[in-house]
Amino acid sequence: MILSFLPLLKKRIQNENNYHLKVYLFTMLFSIRAIFLIAFLFILNINIIIASDIEIKNSFNYQCLWVVRDALKSQQSIDELVNFASEKNINDLFVQVRGRGDALYSSQVIPRSQLLPSNDFDPLSYLLQKIKGKGIKVHAWVNVYLFWSSKRMPTDKKHLIYTNKDWIDTTEEWPVDIDKQLNNIKKNEGEGLFLAPNHPKVNNYLVSVFKEILLNYEIDGLHLDYVRYQDVDFGRNPYAIAKFKQDVGRDPNPWFLEMERSNVASQRLIGNLKQWNNAKRKSITNLVKELRGLINDIDPDILLSAAVKPNLYVARERFLQEWDVWLAAGYVDWVVPMNYSPKMSDFSQNISVINNTFPKKYRDKIIMGIALYNQSSNEAAKKIRYSIKEKFVGISVFSYNQMKKNSDYSSLLDKIYEN
Repeated sequence: MILSFLPLLKKRIQNENNYHLKVYLFTMLFSIRAIFLIAFLFILNINIIIASDIEIKNSFNYQCLWVVRDALKSQQSIDELVNFASEKNINDLFVQVRGRGDALYSSQVIPRSQLLPSNDFDPLSYLLQKIKGKGIKVHAWVNVYLFWSSKRMPTDKKHLIYTNKDWIDTTEEWPVDIDKQLNNIKKNEGEGLFLAPNHPKVNNYLVSVFKEILLNYEIDGLHLDYVRYQDVDFGRNPYAIAKFKQDVGRDPNPWFLEMERSNVASQRLIGNLKQWNNAKRKSITNLVKELRGLINDIDPDILLSAAVKPNLYVARERFLQEWDVWLAAGYVDWVVPMNYSPKMSDFSQNISVINNTFPKKYRDKIIMGIALYNQSSNEAAKKIRYSIKEKFVGISVFSYNQMKKNSDYSSLLDKIYEN
């Protein structure tokens, strides 16, 4: 009706001789047109927002969440987790059941976690019971080679730090000074103590740890974390070096000395160190391969996934983590690059490396990991939208614990987890 009035108003202005009335009528016409323009733009903007939300809601097949072990301390905390995951339509939970070489489940192989108040409570069993019928998959998240990261020694004398000190990885110092390592943790100068992946007994031990979980719990997946070296100069455990000598027939110790004393590495030294690092990489890949075979024997439907360093080149060369090989060989079902940088430029660069390295057929095996602890909820949302743009099949957010601490994260990300 108002729209039909506009031509009449325009004609009235044309025929009006009174200047002031003409100006008034013209102003009225302009105002009406402006109102309609603003209304049109508002409706258009609403439609764009709705379309954007629909795009976000329907973009991910896998909406995953990392759950740090603190959330498993009691039945009440697990009930809260299950309710949260159901409300947010999370379909995969990476639940940390081995954090520091200990167990948040019933184990005959490794000591019980100090976080648990009583010996009769099994967090993993309780979680699996509570989550039945809710359409949520549970992946047992295990720290593989990292086995202690607290500032204090464990209370249980059956812990590896007491029973198997010769398995600890090192750069050069032997025996490892445990007090010095704990002090480094206090000063935030190290991640903690790692098992040596190239030690001849370590991988067999780890297979026995994970086999116990796979046989005793009806989990949907096994999720590997810290499946790498602490840094490129680690791996010098003397038992690991002795195994390298036995396998290859060469002593790497002179190479280490030459590397430390030389300003410029010779081609010969570069070749020797390449052989050494290839052997270190292989020790980790052998574990992943063995776990793949173990899962296939127990239940092929169980997913094997790994949280990995986000830049493939850095992962391979610095941390000896060749997750490109794991994907190509079919050893893992998913990799989850921990693309935690708060800078969008770094985040997108890591994705560019993935795009330039992997054929598209592997894209459905890559779940993009995004952190909350080091950035605002708005910045995290931008990275989620960027992951949509780059057509990843899923995201995993680190972490549930952070969402519980700060409601801004869960409220802003609601639309991402809604149907």
